[in-house]
Amino acid sequence: MKKSQEIIGLPVFSIVDGRKIGQVKDLVINPEEGKLDFILVSNGSWYVGARVLPYKAVMGIGEHAVTTESEHLLSNINDTSSANTLLQRNIELKGNRVLTNKGNLIGVISEYEVDETSGKITRLEYKTAQDESKIDIIEAGDVLTYGTDVVVVRERQDSPNPTSPNEPEDNASKPSGGETDGAAFFKQRQRQFLLGKKLVQDIKDGAGNILIAEGTMVTEDIINLAEQHNRFVELSQCAK
Repeated sequence: MKKSQEIIGLPVFSIVDGRKIGQVKDLVINPEEGKLDFILVSNGSWYVGARVLPYKAVMGIGEHAVTTESEHLLSNINDTSSANTLLQRNIELKGNRVLTNKGNLIGVISEYEVDETSGKITRLEYKTAQDESKIDIIEAGDVLTYGTDVVVVRERQDSPNPTSPNEPEDNASKPSGGETDGAAFFKQRQRQFLLGKKLVQDIKDGAGNILIAEGTMVTEDIINLAEQHNRFVELSQCAK
């Protein structure tokens, strides 16, 4: 397994003539399949003369270099429609937020790991929302969606209920409705994050009617409205 930081920056060598043909500048992800489809290779500035190497043409990723059979396997970005489409979708993992399928923002991705043989993403590392100095792990099997704005993961059923070490647990202080202190903490972080942002698309109710229109600024009332109609996840995804 290789972390992305162990691949990006490596020189790329052609085996046929033993020559350096570029340097890995980025990894191009296929979000539907959860794997690397291309490696972005450049011998100059960012995106200046950049070419793509299909991941299936990679012979090996070692400690010191990426190898491929020949430079002829590289192609210009604009000449490779599938690579161009993926790049335009702008799917980035590092720095992306992690949202559970229950609507909780749990952190920000700091690194990811791939199987260098298949290019499959195997796990994600993320800084937790409760403590950014803490790193937690998400296995690829728990990822539901690799999105442009959030990575959606399956919420853990056995997640601990975090409580402040300086505050004793008190049943009287727990939110009503059986919501844990941990869940309340994350929901409050979500609400704070969303306030003041604007919707980039309409949010509709169960009947298909527009509930919250595109361009609406998110306020407490808007958040409450979304929650009443079970549209909080959509609100989180559509607010920019």
